[in-house]
Formats: sequence, C-alpha cells, structure tokens
Amino acid sequence: MPELEGMQVNEDSPILLRFDDPSQPSAPEIVFLHGRGSSEREGAILLPAFPGAALRAYRGPLREGGGFAWFVNAGIGNAKTESLAKEAPRVARWIAADNGSHAPWLCGFSNGAAMAASLALADPKAYAGLVMIGGCFPSEDLPADGLHQMPVLFCAGQFDAVIPSLKSQQALGYLTGRSGAKTDYIRYADGHSMPPGLLVQIAAWFKDQIPK
Repeated sequence: MPELEGMQVNEDSPILLRFDDPSQPSAPEIVFLHGRGSSEREGAILLPAFPGAALRAYRGPLREGGGFAWFVNAGIGNAKTESLAKEAPRVARWIAADNGSHAPWLCGFSNGAAMAASLALADPKAYAGLVMIGGCFPSEDLPADGLHQMPVLFCAGQFDAVIPSLKSQQALGYLTGRSGAKTDYIRYADGHSMPPGLLVQIAAWFKDQIPK
C-alpha cells in the first residue's frame, strides 16, 4: 500500500545526517530543517554558509510527495493548527536530545524555516539564533518580544513565487519590530532557492555572530 502525503513516517527516532568536524569539538552547532518535499540531504547545500560549524540536518516527520515535510499545510504559508501543535514539540525533543555543550542555531528553508521559527518562538532560550531562508511564520500567533535579543537572519528571494509576498512581509515586519529580535535581512536576486551567492552572504553574517 503506498504511503499517503501527510502520513507519519518517523516518530520517536529522528533520521538525520551529520556534517561534523571531529577536530573542532567546540564548534558552533547548526540544526538544519529542509524544505517541503525534500529531505535531510538538502543539508549538504548549506555547508558553505556555516564554515567551521557542526551541522546536522533532520528529516521531516511527514511524507510529502517524493520527500518529507514538517507539518500539514492549511494553505501556502499557513499550517494546520493541530498538525503544527503535534509535530513542533516532537521535533524540539529530537533536537534537545542531541545537543552538545552549546545551544544550537536553527536554520531552515521554506517549510523548514517555518518550523524553525515556530521552535524558536516556543522556546527561545533553547537556541542561539535563527536563520530563515525563503520562509515565513506558519501561524498568526506572533507574541510581542517573542524572540527577545535573539540574532535572526531573514533571507527572501526577490523572485520567490512560492511564499506569498504578504506572508514574507508579515514575517519581516514582525522580526524587525515587536519580536524583540536582533534581525538582519538579505533580499537576494533569485527565486525560491538557496543560490551560492546567498550562502556567501550568510557565511559573512554568521562569522560576525560568533564571539572572537
């Protein structure tokens, strides 16, 4: 019997890929969450964005097309409330169970960016920072000072035809306003993607966030 979209495929045992450097045990930790319909292998694309860091990329818990997703959509840019409420705590437990001596940074693309943002809002003290690429917040519940002093980088493609412009503008407005985050913004000349030039810009930003 074929698996259906939105069907649970991994519950208590996460599937992930590690991109660690054993020679740098104190390296910053990056948690990457892939886009809808993709998989943990997408994490390899992000390596140039976080040189010297230990990156681990997780597989979303739900089947989506030929890949996986983090929650069921109610529409593009909006999660089904019950799905997000079920999956976000599960993913948070996966991450917390594998953390080292440092709070990890969250990074996500598209659907993964939405999940990363939800995790950061739910428990901001558990994470060192947030990088959102081609994504938005999956709900309207955006509390004042919800990301107090958290370093955040919001990246949006100039020609992104997937994320509704209103959702992208809402996210940027919140992040640079009442979220309380220390937000930087990159608007890159591409679509719903992670082009090499963007990764160079993220790497420069990330280098500035790490204590010398």
